[in-house]
Amino acid sequence: MGSGSARAEKAQGLFWVNTRNRRHFDHKARGFYFYMMTRAQPNRFDLRCWIATNVCAAAGAGLGLLVLTAPVLACRGPQNHRTILLDAIPPAAEGSEVIARVEIIGVHIRELPGLRPFHVARAHVLQSVRGTADGQIVQIHAEPTSCGGGLDQSAVGRKGFIAGRFHLIADETFFIGSWTERQIGKF
Repeated sequence: MGSGSARAEKAQGLFWVNTRNRRHFDHKARGFYFYMMTRAQPNRFDLRCWIATNVCAAAGAGLGLLVLTAPVLACRGPQNHRTILLDAIPPAAEGSEVIARVEIIGVHIRELPGLRPFHVARAHVLQSVRGTADGQIVQIHAEPTSCGGGLDQSAVGRKGFIAGRFHLIADETFFIGSWTERQIGKF
């Protein structure tokens, strides 16, 4: 019998320990529940949080776009500066389809269907080397980039060599050819 009552006491002791642990757990659970209910709930609309999140997202997208397009938007040095009118024909341009000495007679913005407007320079061929005829009028695709390579109204009356090729854009023929300072031997 002694062993039976010891078992009962043990059983009661275990029950009491379990009860105590359960109560202790219940107090912790109530405290956690109270904590969760008093803090800001994620499903409640918080205007400040929404604004901050969207501003951060927009800033991140803008920074990502800037990083991805940076090489396109910036000229990486004077050796990459581009030019259309050359002082002389460089060795790099010797194999071009079109080589001629020209005088710029006008620059205007051209609008063609399906394309964005671009600068076009009209040039009078003074001396043909290859691909043109003396006295011919050629249209030069003269859209500037961040590294130069364009022509504007200040170029009217300038003379120089062009080297490049003719290219068909919307059923019209344009001369395309710009050279970096490195290609023409200035760097």
